[in-house]
Amino acid sequence: MEEISLKGMFSLELIKKERYAGSHGGMRYMLQMEEGQMKATVYPEPYCWEATPEEQKQSETFAYTQEGVGEMVAWLNRMYREQYQTEL
Repeated sequence: MEEISLKGMFSLELIKKERYAGSHGGMRYMLQMEEGQMKATVYPEPYCWEATPEEQKQSETFAYTQEGVGEMVAWLNRMYREQYQTEL
């Protein structure tokens, strides 16, 4: 499966205004602003954000910069490879 790429779908202005949700190969993710930083959270399918227990969610924060977006995407892909990618 291809890696997660937010090019053309995500911007710093977008996350400033609203949350951004997505999914990738059995992993869901939520991106949002929290205390001046971007926060990325991953959690397993099939449930939505509100129905997933907090103990199943893992989060990391990133600087609100273009570099922070790159770091956030790299973290999302690492979480996918380490926890959700299955051998075919």
